[in-house]
Amino acid sequence: MDEGKVVEALDDIINGRNVKRSVHDLRLDGQSVADIFAERLVSSGFVETTVGEVEIGFDERVAAFLIRDSKAYFGWVFRERFTEEKSRKLYGSEVRNRKGDWAIQIAFNSSEKIFVRYSKKLGMELDGSFVIE
Repeated sequence: MDEGKVVEALDDIINGRNVKRSVHDLRLDGQSVADIFAERLVSSGFVETTVGEVEIGFDERVAAFLIRDSKAYFGWVFRERFTEEKSRKLYGSEVRNRKGDWAIQIAFNSSEKIFVRYSKKLGMELDGSFVIE
């Protein structure tokens, strides 16, 4: 395994270069490279945290990766607004289920770790749709 090429490929996933940010298998020749991916996330400015600890406003979303079962799931942490007073903060994966909902959702009170990059916060409309930038 050429570690330089592995790191380059993982960095492409992290930065969305030459790949679609979605779900990525983190196994190479039967071995997990999830630990290397986590290290590269931190080197790229991501912080390991939980959804509940993410600081985010109603009109913001922040890029996030979930590492689960040797797979990296790209998604967003944001506030889903139901009414003017009621909302919930959650992680929603870019991967969708057959209904079009997030295939993976992580609630604000989960202890599951995710990686977020605050320096890349993006806008959201208050109705929950993403602002294209």
